[in-house]
Order: sequence, then structure tokens, then C-alpha cells
Amino acid sequence: MRRPFLLLLFAVSVAAQADCWKPAPSAKSLAFTGDQAGAPFPGEFKAYAGLLCLDAKDPSKDHLQVEVDMKSVSTGLPEMDEALQNEDFFDAGHFPQAKFASDSIKVLGPGRYQVSGKLTLRDVTKDVSVPFSWSPAADGKSARLTAGFTLQRLDYGIGRGQWADTQWVGNPVELKFSINFVPAPQ
Repeated sequence: MRRPFLLLLFAVSVAAQADCWKPAPSAKSLAFTGDQAGAPFPGEFKAYAGLLCLDAKDPSKDHLQVEVDMKSVSTGLPEMDEALQNEDFFDAGHFPQAKFASDSIKVLGPGRYQVSGKLTLRDVTKDVSVPFSWSPAADGKSARLTAGFTLQRLDYGIGRGQWADTQWVGNPVELKFSINFVPAPQ
């Protein structure tokens, strides 16, 4: 009689773990597009970590945390990557991580949410709100989060000196996420 109880306990434990997820970074999953002298300027961040927890029974427990390694910026141009890491842009030596911490996650409909929280870049913190879609795989072993929003780089002090002039580098930066998640161990 003990064996079915242990199997039930294991099944409950696995189901509880499925509520929290961690990203599995892949190419172009955390991408951005800016504007340089009127032309689109794409790039991505290759290294990031986070945790998304969605509780179907108690949505007040839902939360999202993300940390992005600013030195992992990649544009396909090594000299541009180096410039983005310097003190005029990300200043990755002093501010190695960008961080997001949710204050709330609101359910908008099946598989659709709105996350609100604090985004910190270069030690500047601003409130942001981002809609996202959440698509778990049928087997429960993975899920995909897709989202996008636009931030104003100058609000975070990104682009100083001559780079603060929006004639050369546009102020809006479009961020797009298409991130695979896997269950997080608990």
C-alpha cells in the first residue's frame, strides 16, 4: 500500500514543480532593434537567467524575475558589441546586469498575461508593463513565452555624450522575446 502513496506523492511534487519555470536561452530569443542613423540596428543578449511562477490556484503568487548579462550583447559586429558595453551605453563594467522584477501578473485570457514590474538598466529603475503569451507544450516539459515592448533608451541613461543625440541613435528600442522555458527544480 505504500507504493501507490509514494507514486501519488511524486506526482503531486512534479505537478507543483511545473508551476515554476526557468528560461533555456537560445539564439535570438532575447532580441532588440534600435535605429542608427535611420537604419534598423538589430542585436541580442545571449546570456540571461530568470524564474517565472504561475499558480493556477492563486494568481497573487505569480511572479517573474529576470537578470540579463549585459556583456553578452551581440550584434554580429565585435567593435559594436564593445562600444555597447562601454560607459556611453550599457557601462557593463559598472552595471553588469539588467534586472526585471514583477510586482504583479494579470491574467488577460487563456495563455495571455500582463506583467508589471520594475526594470533596472544602468542603475536606473522604471516601472514597465508588458503583455505576454504563454504556451506550454502538451507534455508539460517545456513552454514558450512571447512578448515585445518598446523602451526609451535615454530614460535609462543609455547613450551618453554624442550618443544622446537622437539624430544618430534613435531613442526607442524595440525588445522582442521568444523564450523557451523548462520546469524549474524546487
